[in-house]
Amino acid sequence: MIRRDFLVKSGLIGGAFFLPALSSCNRINDEEPEYFYTPIRRKVKMAMLSLQKQNWEHGIASQAFVETGDETMMILMAKEAVKRQADDGRLAVISTAYGINDSATPLEAVLRSADILNDPELKSAADRMITYLLEEAPRTGEGFIHHSYHGPELWADSIYMAPPFLAFAGHPEEAYFQSKAIIDRIWIEEESLFASRWNAESQQITHPNLWGLGNAHAISGMTRLIGHLPDAMDTEREEMKNRVREHLAGCFRYLRDDYLFHNHINDSSTFVETSLAMRVADSIFNGIKEEWLDIDHLETALNIRNAVHERVNEHGYVVGVPGPPDYSEPAWSSEGQAFFLMMEASYDRLGKEYTGLTLPY
Repeated sequence: MIRRDFLVKSGLIGGAFFLPALSSCNRINDEEPEYFYTPIRRKVKMAMLSLQKQNWEHGIASQAFVETGDETMMILMAKEAVKRQADDGRLAVISTAYGINDSATPLEAVLRSADILNDPELKSAADRMITYLLEEAPRTGEGFIHHSYHGPELWADSIYMAPPFLAFAGHPEEAYFQSKAIIDRIWIEEESLFASRWNAESQQITHPNLWGLGNAHAISGMTRLIGHLPDAMDTEREEMKNRVREHLAGCFRYLRDDYLFHNHINDSSTFVETSLAMRVADSIFNGIKEEWLDIDHLETALNIRNAVHERVNEHGYVVGVPGPPDYSEPAWSSEGQAFFLMMEASYDRLGKEYTGLTLPY
């Protein structure tokens, strides 16, 4: 789809537009969605809001509010992402930001908020972010968007950072192209897991470690992209579904008895971390709800969810995720908090919408 055509048809250039619903985001709501915020979820939310945020962290937090149906917070986060838009169009930039794909993460929240408020500033900001990704972001010779300005690299993280949001914005072909580029270069066939980074100059994987957080972003990005690919791309959608199934099998091979994973998934000497577990459960809940994943996976997802709940401390921090400043040690992070809320939203949607299924609260 041509970008300009989408903007006209969607109303980003004049008029009203309609977006597919992931939640109840269709009106301004001045109160928390009380049906969602149980005490533990509210604690996790408040801890997330307390944390400083780089562009991807702000965007992932924004997406958590999209998926939980919290319109008020979604709009506030979208407005802040636009307030901190860089001259080149990247959203939620604080000081010097080297990330490229990272700044696409608030895009769905901005688009939905523009719709709700009929706000021309938000509409224009979304247009500039899309233009940057499609026309200005640095790419390899084959057209693959670099993960950051540090060099011509593709990261597992980027499977989440831009493709689902590009697809949501009306560019599913480009979204699939970018995802497939990364998958083809860092997928480790014998493990059914993702390495961390690939370099375009050397044409080699430069960070072969099977990092839990990178795999968490990858499975989450693929799962969300599946939901945004149109019927005309059914072949590509089925391919992505099969990849998620294979990825889950790779993860299950290293799932600990406590239903968590190691920071380097296949290395038991690394610390036990929480981020991949949350994203695996989230993807299972989504896949079962959308009826492309076998319900036999549900018990595993429920056990993972229970294990993650045990990792929320008295302050509401989800502990054990790789955290700032360099994401190499167990701590907590804004994205880890958001992962928890997304997992819970997917759990709720499955329980409410899947025929004949009653979930324990």
